[in-house]
Amino acid sequence: MKAAVIDNFGLENLKVKEVEPPKTQKGYIRVKPELAGINPLEYNVVGGKLLYGVNPMPHVPGSEIMGTSLEDGKNIRKGDRVVIYNRIYDGTCEYCVSGREYLCPNGGIYGVVSNGGYAEEISVKEENVFGIPDTISDYVAVSLPIDALTAYHALKESEARCGEHLVVYGASGNTGLFSVQLGRIMGMNVTAITRKKYLMEFGADQTYTMDNLPENLNADVLVNPLGGEFFGDSLKHMKRRGRMVTFGVLNGPTSTLHIGSIYTKELKIIGSTGGSRKDFKEIIDITEKNQLRVKVDKVFPLEEIGKAMEYFSGSREGRVLLKIN
Repeated sequence: MKAAVIDNFGLENLKVKEVEPPKTQKGYIRVKPELAGINPLEYNVVGGKLLYGVNPMPHVPGSEIMGTSLEDGKNIRKGDRVVIYNRIYDGTCEYCVSGREYLCPNGGIYGVVSNGGYAEEISVKEENVFGIPDTISDYVAVSLPIDALTAYHALKESEARCGEHLVVYGASGNTGLFSVQLGRIMGMNVTAITRKKYLMEFGADQTYTMDNLPENLNADVLVNPLGGEFFGDSLKHMKRRGRMVTFGVLNGPTSTLHIGSIYTKELKIIGSTGGSRKDFKEIIDITEKNQLRVKVDKVFPLEEIGKAMEYFSGSREGRVLLKIN
């Protein structure tokens, strides 16, 4: 079967090759990937720019996958449309038994600490394979494991509530679009920080660019996946007792903070990563009920994954996806 493989880090080393298909294992389901997402995670896996190790090498990336089940399981039937919950965990540590398996110290992200889904066939633990209703499109389904789940879990961790003011930095990004839509569904007043005008179509009440942020912009909840200089600067746009939730370092892993503003205003800075299987089931149900949407820019065949990665790193107007099968 074909798979995208890196022998060494670097986009120039990403090639589509023939590899051995996965072996049948008890408790696992073989899945034929149909679509795969490209996110900063996969881009950084290829480039070797992650905060954690990549294993094994040579390596097959791909952490956001939807496809078709190739066999029956306890809860999945052959031919079902499925998405993959992309966390690997041991099921026995204190985090796993408390329902936070995404924090398992003996696990990690599927496609990072294991080979991933940029392949014509994969084998995944059945408990990580979730059926998808036919009312959810393929494009939305493939965006659930990282983009939607990350945004949903982050808002839960921030204890976002109806009537509050939500400010989303990087609102046109993959997680930003879901943060805006989820905030709207929750009954929040949503401000999107972006240069893209189409955010109003996804539920933003108002949009601003970094260049024209009003002085009186005050958030109860602020979603900031950007990092870098925008992390510290965004503190001035939080109300007293406001909560910032962060899950990314797109503009850099370090920032300068005014510590005085944190304690004098009793601000909370909350780290968030991924989400649990419970969260994943919830976001699937929310998506079906509310018909969450994505904006797709371009879909590349697996054979053009190098071009897809280059395109992703440039200026784009929505998601960049891979058509696997």
